Amino acid sequence: MNEIKKTIGLWVIAACLPPLAASPVQVSQVKKVKVGKAPNFSVLGADGRYLFVTNFASDEVSIVNTATNREEKTFYAGFKPLGIAISPGGDRIYVTNFQSGLVKVVDGRTHRITDDVKVGGMPTDVVVSPRGHTIYVANYGRGRIGRVDFIDTASHRVTKSVEVGVRPLVAAISPLGEQLYIPCAGSNDLYVIDANEGRVIKEIPVGIGPDGIALTPDGERLLVANSGTNDLSVVDLLDIEETRRVRVGEQPFSLTVNDQGYVFVVESGSRTISILSPELNKVRTIEVGKKPIDIQVSPDSRFVYVTDEKENRVMVLRIMGLG
Repeated sequence: MNEIKKTIGLWVIAACLPPLAASPVQVSQVKKVKVGKAPNFSVLGADGRYLFVTNFASDEVSIVNTATNREEKTFYAGFKPLGIAISPGGDRIYVTNFQSGLVKVVDGRTHRITDDVKVGGMPTDVVVSPRGHTIYVANYGRGRIGRVDFIDTASHRVTKSVEVGVRPLVAAISPLGEQLYIPCAGSNDLYVIDANEGRVIKEIPVGIGPDGIALTPDGERLLVANSGTNDLSVVDLLDIEETRRVRVGEQPFSLTVNDQGYVFVVESGSRTISILSPELNKVRTIEVGKKPIDIQVSPDSRFVYVTDEKENRVMVLRIMGLG
């Protein structure tokens, strides 16, 4: 894992769950699920029955059954898998290979690789258009210039590449698939891209080290986790501008938002996860793991899944009292 530490510059964390504090939101640890080596990014299937986790150091994806909280299966996912996404119908899984410059296309039923798509550079994250016709791959590129590669899911060919800033790590797409959002951690800006025309609409300065990104349920705001300034940039997507920043814990790296608008933030430097209300007020802070990387919330918001790179586990937390 030394390679990804040097390139992405993530995370030093150590802790376990503290006693519950006085809060309307109650959190308890359910289980630590053992997975492969150096688990990083994750994604839930559409129905929430399975969690898919990329294991960067063991070149595989773990499939965790969320009913039993056990690793049910693993499959080979190429060299140094990092980003992962699932097609709307669940028939295909896309996995970026950070060091080999490939995107693996995996059969969603057999979990066998059916194709390789060469994108070059260092692909990090991947997102799928709402109708499943295109995947978008955030790519460190070559030299200092990052890019986003557009891949047709029928032909598995790169149809367009759009240059962005330095070190794009993650990506998000609007609910209707019109706009693509790419924060660049090396140049401290957010790129807004027309997903149909493949052109940059706007570059927005945000905080230092924007690493995480998430859309609010109404699709009107985008939240960007700035690991260098310990805050979240709130971006109005109607006017396409940053409207304010919200202070959080140290080195926020990844985040997600549930259907009610509650925000879950992994804060690497302070060894915590914070829960914020839809108004972005802090509701609860929980100490977790040794190197938490990514976070997912179950469709019913009752459970949170946190990948821990150092422990090689997924921490499952039960959440009560939201809403």
